[in-house]
Amino acid sequence: MRQIAVLFSKLLPALLALALLPVSCIEEDLPSCRLYLAFTYDYNMLYADAFHTQVDKVDLYVFDEAGRFLFQQSDEGAALATGDYRMALAIRPGDYKVMAWGGARDSYNRPEMVAGQSTLTDMELFVKREASRVIDKELEPLWYGEIRDIHFTGKAHQTDTVNLIKDTNKVRFVFNGVTPEWKINVADYTYELIESNGYLNYDNTLREDETLSYRPYFMEAIDNGGMVELNTLRLMADRKTRFIVTHKNTGKVVFDINLTQFLLWTAMEQPRMGKQEYLDREDEYKIVFLFGGNTPDPGPGPDPGEGGEWLAVQININGWTWYIQEENPGL
Repeated sequence: MRQIAVLFSKLLPALLALALLPVSCIEEDLPSCRLYLAFTYDYNMLYADAFHTQVDKVDLYVFDEAGRFLFQQSDEGAALATGDYRMALAIRPGDYKVMAWGGARDSYNRPEMVAGQSTLTDMELFVKREASRVIDKELEPLWYGEIRDIHFTGKAHQTDTVNLIKDTNKVRFVFNGVTPEWKINVADYTYELIESNGYLNYDNTLREDETLSYRPYFMEAIDNGGMVELNTLRLMADRKTRFIVTHKNTGKVVFDINLTQFLLWTAMEQPRMGKQEYLDREDEYKIVFLFGGNTPDPGPGPDPGEGGEWLAVQININGWTWYIQEENPGL
């Protein structure tokens, strides 16, 4: 009995040390060490993680240190909404690169990646479009997951984080008159966002693309005017995304603005961030145009702005109001 007691006293420190290592993977009866990836979407205007409330699908792509594709792993549904979701990867110790797309569903095309052949630079995404290049349906919300370099030791369970940035934007336009004399039938016009931003690169930059026409998936008539809602992919501070309104019967362009310029007006109210950061953090815009003068005349005559047909006297963007004083505001 004395020998047993002495043996136990010698083993006790080792047993206590082992108890203090709950994530150790050195014992044969414990699971193999895993690399876990958490996902965060706090690159928004609230500076708060909204991954578990907004992102319902994640596609992760794993590459070796040289950028050669190894495998893809996906998850979706209720598991992502728990608030503590992590994706477990069963991989060997080593150096890896990972990137992800969030929410990519039927609206988007991605290449078929081949293990050992495809590379990180092949990991592109583009919006599906018809030959007309008109996109008039609501796109599923899309997020880009940053490229991360990961060193996995394999000596313990390890968690790394992939940060997401949202690449889809919704823009709602409201047109209304400040007096009963200015009014339109919203259905008489075509509304479109003109951009060539439907092709995203592996690093979330824009690849060269054909010009797309994003058109409303929602339209509603209101007193003296109407409202339309469109969506588009990533907006860039150094590009001119144009919003154009055309009268259907005559083909006359009655409204044509540089949308990027308008949206960046509100960026001035966010001095702690740059222009591109503002466009990337904000994903929904409501722009209200209040017009003066008489009912717009779509027929022959002066261009809009010269004759005051669609002369905005007040503009409200996401709650910030601008009063237009000049006769020709140079929209």
